[in-house]
Amino acid sequence: MIKSMTGYGRGQAPAGEGAWVVELRTVNSRFLDYHMRLPHGLSALEDRIKKLLSAGLTRGRVNLTVNASGIVEAAPRLVLNKPLVAEYRRVLEELKAELGIEQEPGLMPFLHNRDLIQQQEDGPDPDAVWAQLEPALSQALAETEAMRAAEGQALASDLSERLQVVEELFERAASRSEEVVNNYRQRLDERMAKLLANGEPDPQRLAQEVAIIADKADITEEAVRAASHLEQFRQFLEAKEPVGRKLDFLLQELNREANTMGSKTPDAEASQTIVDLKTELERIREQVQNIE
Repeated sequence: MIKSMTGYGRGQAPAGEGAWVVELRTVNSRFLDYHMRLPHGLSALEDRIKKLLSAGLTRGRVNLTVNASGIVEAAPRLVLNKPLVAEYRRVLEELKAELGIEQEPGLMPFLHNRDLIQQQEDGPDPDAVWAQLEPALSQALAETEAMRAAEGQALASDLSERLQVVEELFERAASRSEEVVNNYRQRLDERMAKLLANGEPDPQRLAQEVAIIADKADITEEAVRAASHLEQFRQFLEAKEPVGRKLDFLLQELNREANTMGSKTPDAEASQTIVDLKTELERIREQVQNIE
């Protein structure tokens, strides 16, 4: 069954004294397009995240947000910048001797300098973080796929009904072709009779003219191709693999057949049928744009 490209999923997995929270949103796009918002330090996991999501998604704009709820990492380790401390100590001793100060000067005023005590940037262990994060990602992906499948089922049902309307309009246009030829024969007969006044129109000439217009108005080939495209469209609606691009191509072909039929049967009723047909095909195209 076809899938929609619109979906949402949320996943959560414990980590440390908190949890990783993942939100996944997908909308329609011609290609698989990732947009990620990851906490600091998780950029090394982008390739793993894309590989996991690609197992379930083949098209669409993918918006992924990962947040930390609570404390998911150990507190950063603070280290003393010993060379800088020693230098401060030397300066203080020099200041003490210069001013003749007996009291031992303290270092407290200098501790406001951020360079004295630094945060050690070891960074999180990617494998450890992935073991925590992967369950949340998988949960969000599963919920997103379920929504896309449900939406796809609704799209398939709607498209099936619209295909029935399109098929009827193609049949109506095809049946109109024969009537157009008969009307043309009658009008031509009347015009030739007027031109010849009391004479009878030449049957052979009349037959030739009718044959020419009948050939021009013959839309049998277009009707047959349209029926074939519609049958393929229905089969694709039942396919398990992504078929959005194939459906879009079939719609282009159906529009081409409709345009050709409209040019071959240019009377008012036929033209209105073609207008209705193209309107319905455009509605289907709008739906197909959201199919994976």
